[in-house]
Amino acid sequence: MPTLNKIKEISLRILQDYPVVAARYQAGDPTIVAPMASMQHAIAELSRDVSISELEPFTKSREATILADAANKGILPIATACQHMIEFINNGNHTVSLLAGRIIEDGYGRAWRLLETANIAAGKTVEVLAEQSEVREITYQPVLTEPFHNYILSLSEDLALVALSVKDQDDNSYRFVTRWMNTLADERAITINTNSLRELILGFGDSSRFGQTLQNNTVLTIQVLESYGYFDPSMLREASLQDVRNGFEQKLVVRFKEGALVKLGADPLSIDELRLLSSYPTYDENAVFLGNHDFLVRKTFMARTYFVSVWNEAVNEIYYGGNYRSINKIFVSLVAKNTAEKVPLGLEISRYIEMVDNYYLNNVVIVEPEERAFSIKIDATIAAVHDAETVKQQIKTLLLGYYGKGKIASSYFLSNGFNSKEITRLLEKNIAAFQDRTSDFKLFVEDTEKNPIKPNHWLFMTDTSISVDIKVIKTSIGESKWSVI
Repeated sequence: MPTLNKIKEISLRILQDYPVVAARYQAGDPTIVAPMASMQHAIAELSRDVSISELEPFTKSREATILADAANKGILPIATACQHMIEFINNGNHTVSLLAGRIIEDGYGRAWRLLETANIAAGKTVEVLAEQSEVREITYQPVLTEPFHNYILSLSEDLALVALSVKDQDDNSYRFVTRWMNTLADERAITINTNSLRELILGFGDSSRFGQTLQNNTVLTIQVLESYGYFDPSMLREASLQDVRNGFEQKLVVRFKEGALVKLGADPLSIDELRLLSSYPTYDENAVFLGNHDFLVRKTFMARTYFVSVWNEAVNEIYYGGNYRSINKIFVSLVAKNTAEKVPLGLEISRYIEMVDNYYLNNVVIVEPEERAFSIKIDATIAAVHDAETVKQQIKTLLLGYYGKGKIASSYFLSNGFNSKEITRLLEKNIAAFQDRTSDFKLFVEDTEKNPIKPNHWLFMTDTSISVDIKVIKTSIGESKWSVI
């Protein structure tokens, strides 16, 4: 059901057909705002009542529920900027220097920032690391002094947030905190939250309790780093300086070095990825004894991996046996979307776990993942009106689309394999041949008791691991081939 924000958004869209009324609404005319606000809240309350009657305690499917859960868990729409090596070829007779931060553009108009300073001698070629990101500064001064002031951060169209920093007019930096717990009174701290519209909200504190009250004479400078996130890096070829400052720079040839992708870009988590994270209980990221931080790692690095699994020493002993070398260790297994960054991504995850829980400082063990095809057999009977080979191909295409290599359902450790109940519902809902009363099917999956699935096993289905046996129901001579509905 629509949220209050969604209802307001729809109302504003409809008001565009009535420019005069829309102008009065935007100006805050009470004769327009009051009746519309009352109706919007009435619809929102009705939507809330309907939502309550459709509780989803375990598996969340509605988009509004998933986004609300993400907001409650502090999962922010953060992107990862792509990094690539750039080649500068100097065809001139003088050395050209390019400072870090200079902007180049690729063939699609995307801006890239140089992360290193380059000195290109005449006739030489120099490689420089660049990142697809844009820096933008926002100046903000609150109108009123109030505790727990909120500011909605506006982002550029088609771009997603990568990082940001906040400073006041005296160059004092604000520290980002997950929650106000353990934050001192009058400390310059700030929280970042989101809502069901995936807007980013900067929250300030209260000087008498925790954080610092934002005064109306404070001028904030918010530096925002934004990126386009994921795109196909294989299409990167030529590039050019965004602004040429002298004649020497005109002699430069700029291009992306072939096969020199350093970090693959990633979009903010999708609804399907958030749906998986919504199945985890509420997690406050605090260090706990024998915690495995699986949720923390998954929500931070899920968009950059095909598979990631985190487990502690207790789980490791169950699957791999006891060993004194496993004491006080935490284990990570991953498959990076960009194979070239497998090692640096593993180190990044290790540092992240160590930052959250210094108990695991230098105690994170990276385990090599093992690919494992999940065997499944389907015995089915279908009505004569359906073609057996067509139905067989439909089943395989459907299962590979949900449980194949690189899919979200295969991105985490499944100790019991894929859920048979979910597979059954998926087949019943999407295969038309199983939706009449004469058709039927039985599902058989591999025995994980005899052959246990271990935490480092990357489990997925393949075309050969799916076995489908279909029998067409025979009919008597002269009998209609149409089934009973």
